[in-house]
Amino acid sequence: MTYYARSKNADGEQETVTDHLKKTGKLCAQFLAPLGYEDWGEILGRTHDFGKYSQRFKLVLEHKKTGVNHALPGGVLLTVMYRESDTAKLLAAAAASHHSDLQNYDHYADSLEAARKGTGKNLDDRNREYSLFGPEEYQEAKTEWRKKFAKRRLSPAPSFQGEEDARLSKMLFQRFLFSALVDADWSSSAEHFDRSYLIQHTGPALDPEAALQRLLDIRREKQQTSTASPSLNRMRDELFDACLAAGNEEPGLFTLTAPTGLGKTLALLAFALQHCQSKGKRRIILVLPYLTLIEQNCKDYRAVIPDLLELHSNVHWTEDERLLAQRWDAPCIVTTNVSFFEPLFSAQAGQCRHLHQLANSVIVLDEAQSLPPRLLDATLRTVKLLCDHYGCTVLFSTATQPSFQHRPGLDWPPREIAPDPPAFFAATRRVTWHWRLEEPISLRDLSEELRGFPQVCVIVNLRHHARILLQALCDLYQEEEVFYLSTDLCPAHRSDVLDEVRRRLDEGLPCRLVATQCVEAGVDLDFPVLYRALAPLDSLIQAAGRCNRNGDSPEGQMTVFLPDEGQPLYPPTDYEHGAQTVIDLLSRHEIDCNDLSHIDEYYQLLYEHDQGDKKGLRKAIRDEDYPETERQYKIIDQTGVQIIVPYAGKLKLYEQLRDQLDSNGLTGEIIRSARELIVSCISKEEVKWVQQNCVRLCHHAHEVKGVVPTSYYMLHNPKLYDKKQGLLYGAMSDGIF
Repeated sequence: MTYYARSKNADGEQETVTDHLKKTGKLCAQFLAPLGYEDWGEILGRTHDFGKYSQRFKLVLEHKKTGVNHALPGGVLLTVMYRESDTAKLLAAAAASHHSDLQNYDHYADSLEAARKGTGKNLDDRNREYSLFGPEEYQEAKTEWRKKFAKRRLSPAPSFQGEEDARLSKMLFQRFLFSALVDADWSSSAEHFDRSYLIQHTGPALDPEAALQRLLDIRREKQQTSTASPSLNRMRDELFDACLAAGNEEPGLFTLTAPTGLGKTLALLAFALQHCQSKGKRRIILVLPYLTLIEQNCKDYRAVIPDLLELHSNVHWTEDERLLAQRWDAPCIVTTNVSFFEPLFSAQAGQCRHLHQLANSVIVLDEAQSLPPRLLDATLRTVKLLCDHYGCTVLFSTATQPSFQHRPGLDWPPREIAPDPPAFFAATRRVTWHWRLEEPISLRDLSEELRGFPQVCVIVNLRHHARILLQALCDLYQEEEVFYLSTDLCPAHRSDVLDEVRRRLDEGLPCRLVATQCVEAGVDLDFPVLYRALAPLDSLIQAAGRCNRNGDSPEGQMTVFLPDEGQPLYPPTDYEHGAQTVIDLLSRHEIDCNDLSHIDEYYQLLYEHDQGDKKGLRKAIRDEDYPETERQYKIIDQTGVQIIVPYAGKLKLYEQLRDQLDSNGLTGEIIRSARELIVSCISKEEVKWVQQNCVRLCHHAHEVKGVVPTSYYMLHNPKLYDKKQGLLYGAMSDGIF
């Protein structure tokens, strides 16, 4: 009998199980070769669909049967062949999971034994029959498999030493096996129906020599046209040259600690390209926490690496880019913290599929201080594992380098690239700090104090505080002189506000900006005077980067104050702990934010009483529970909703989207087109308001002949989206203006 793996393609060809296993084995071996486990990949690919050598799967292809689990039998074969060794358990878990969420071997152990022996009911936990059940069926399938394949000796399994790192290490290795198998299986299957599938889904190789030459040309042009002072240009050259030189060092963990304004954007790329050239790394992955940073930097990066691929929620892909994004196969990828880190802790096949592409890469983490505190230990330990076991080089870059070496129990030995960070910070002092924390000040009193400054920015921690201050300033000044920025404004609205603020600053016109933390990193603003509500030290320093940014004033003025507005004063995160640590440090001595020893002391105090990662994540890792680890490791709370708003500056786009929604329901294309009009709402109060005031959008699910509600909404009432404040919630819906 001939056993087939799938139905016929457009040419009438029907792929056999044997051919599919050969192709998948070849691809899986190729994908695991950078890890040194090519032999594991070959045997994993050649066994994963062993369960298709069966009568039950034959009936599935003939449309006479449904609900058949053909993945678990591959795990049975691997367990038997490698005698329940550590190797067998790792391979079997990957094979048994390849059409579902990843689970550990213990999750499958009883089912593997029962299916092999034919004991109990022939049903999995989703009431699907196993395609093979009992000794006779397994022996018959094994005889068929051995006609083309044979057991082979495998390189030894990794040794996972230690305690929690051992579990993290084992789970990461299991995900890499899972990733390689899923990608190989999906790609091999797709090629049966489209022979050009892998060609379309594979990007060009990185050419670091050519890219580095383009970068050096761009640098030369910038040197010739720079209007900065000779001393600043000298420091920029020194930092760039240091990054180039560090690119020749041995792979591993690096930091780059330098103040804003020294050209880190291109210097980081110089390090990455030189390292790829000298050490044979195959791709560069640039990870940034904010979309504003990505949008700001990608133009420069793309001039150096034209085949750069952006991976984030706001990107509008071409068809070719969309195909490459599924596999992360590009010479250079720019993405967010969410897109990079969450798959490293995921259990989903689609999320994990690209992980094997990370091996032998240069990974640059910009704004390293933005990593979430309650996930920090697992994150840092995993980054170190990427360096130690997967051939990666990882660079942490920031002006406020966290002193991770003070984390209890963490071995953190990075190499600093900047030749003399303290000297850089001392030489780029552009701001005088005023600490006014003894007496809290009401926001209305603060608005009176601001009368003396025609150009000033005030950053507060809560949108509620921002609205109070906005109201007070609008009572004092003409409306066109006062601006507001928060996540209540859709991206297109924020962009327009920033453009107008920059214009007024450049032309010396009155400009008073009230903002939340959304302007602290990656937003190019240059105010002579800045006020910042008390916050963690890294946030204060980031905010100061919006003050006298270009050094145009003799000296910028930065005032840190404590709002007298009752509780709460901070977002519901670890913000308050960081702010209190600033107060603790001030009780010891005045803080000089250009003194790196003071920043180090802050982090030492911060980590002294830190409780570590959240308990749920620690437990999930101890239990090697992949689905629960995924649920616990969330950089951003995804439980909120998204609203498409009628922003006046993009009203034509809003109306087009509304018409398309009426005709087609919500589609992926509409979501992509609507990105610049979307406001995210996360808190329970916000979501409740949205449900009462917005229309929920549905996806037209033709396969079930109905509609499926989504987490997207549309705001039809233009009065609830204000030209100044953006989206108006609850009692604020009457508006200020």
